[in-house]
Amino acid sequence: MVSFWKYLLAVTRMFRIRMFVFCGFLLVGTADPPGFAQGPPTPQPVLNWEFENTTAEEVSRGDVWTLQDRTAGSPISYGGWFSGGLTVNNWGNTSMLGNSQLPFNNDPHLNVNQGWLWAEKEADTENDGVYWGFHVDLIAGCDGPDTEAFGGPGWDSTWQWGSGQYGAAVPQAYVQLAIDRFSIIIGRFFTILGYEQVPSPYNFFYSHDYTMAYGEPFTHTGLLCEYPLTETITLLGGWTNGWDQGFQFAANGSSTFLGGIQYQTPDERTSVMWTVTTGYWGKGSTIHSGGVGGGPTTMSDGNIYDQSFVWQQMLGRNWTYVFQTDLGLNQGTAQAQGNTNTQWYSVVNYLFYNFNYHWATGIRCEWFSDPQGVRVDRADLNQLNAQGQSIPGLNRANYWAITLGLNYRTNNNFRLRPEIRYDWANGMGTNPGRRFDPLGNAYRGVDLWTLGMDAIWLF
Repeated sequence: MVSFWKYLLAVTRMFRIRMFVFCGFLLVGTADPPGFAQGPPTPQPVLNWEFENTTAEEVSRGDVWTLQDRTAGSPISYGGWFSGGLTVNNWGNTSMLGNSQLPFNNDPHLNVNQGWLWAEKEADTENDGVYWGFHVDLIAGCDGPDTEAFGGPGWDSTWQWGSGQYGAAVPQAYVQLAIDRFSIIIGRFFTILGYEQVPSPYNFFYSHDYTMAYGEPFTHTGLLCEYPLTETITLLGGWTNGWDQGFQFAANGSSTFLGGIQYQTPDERTSVMWTVTTGYWGKGSTIHSGGVGGGPTTMSDGNIYDQSFVWQQMLGRNWTYVFQTDLGLNQGTAQAQGNTNTQWYSVVNYLFYNFNYHWATGIRCEWFSDPQGVRVDRADLNQLNAQGQSIPGLNRANYWAITLGLNYRTNNNFRLRPEIRYDWANGMGTNPGRRFDPLGNAYRGVDLWTLGMDAIWLF
């Protein structure tokens, strides 16, 4: 434990020097609570801003420096952000996967997580008539390999370099058609399941929960329709080629429905959304080498049913509460030894409090269950060395995680997200619960403490 704090002190000094120079440059533009300008909203978590007598949407359109002059009236908007940070663990494990089972934040070094560029022409869905639009995202950094079309061949699925820790991806590339209030997007796009998202600025915490990383898709390729049935109810539905694949539709034969329903009160203080992806997940084709472990990738197989329920509720003038529960079922799979049916399920709770324009705090508590041991194995160790036991016998576990974090924003351009997190697991069957601190071909720890912080600069 002492070595952990010595290591933390060293890396903190290094990080502090770099951040001091970076923040000194940015704080020149520090602003008070903004006047609300026109243009696309600045990406940020949806929090309760009633204490400022305003809304999250209005705050997101405040004073912000951008690459583009958004008052010029161009129909095409563009922008982006840089995000990077550091997450260290109590074991002093400095390997690239030392923070496993943490997704995204698995590398305990100072990293550039996301260099992000986006461009879009937004289709008008508020007025009668026919309108068109498009959206494209490009990401490079540590989060690149986790955002690629790793579920299949082609597209950006091999855009990695070095040890595979860094890479690039085009997670969204779609066109949009709007006819009156009905709209449809065709191409590759982020999933509608769950609460947390891949783009850093939309998330309160630096780290991600198990549910988002291990229980849900990141992207889909296909089409998705959206129709506001009433002022408070919105319907979504469409077809996709499974999860996290590119445009080679025949590679795995996947064919799934993606849809849901959302209810939001007129004052936007309550939002309830149920989403689902279900259908034929694929035939389990073996494709290019990839993944963290470096072995060949076996595509999804069997039938999939994965649902997510998210309730967001603003409380009083400062509080925001979020509840999420997911259920995943995979029937007819050949990838779990001794079992053709697998499942996973979770419950996640969030509570946020806005102190003022600059400061907010939040807590996240999660339980994620992987009873067949087919979802969580960040370092791929048990797939490489099963030690005479079946893979499910080693991987089966319940996971718990508690994260406490702060958000500090000087203005709509700059944000800091420090956090402390505790993860632990209990094994099932032959697994004693050692699911953390990977070394060689085995996990050594039954729990994990991590400290992390990143900075986001939007432009």
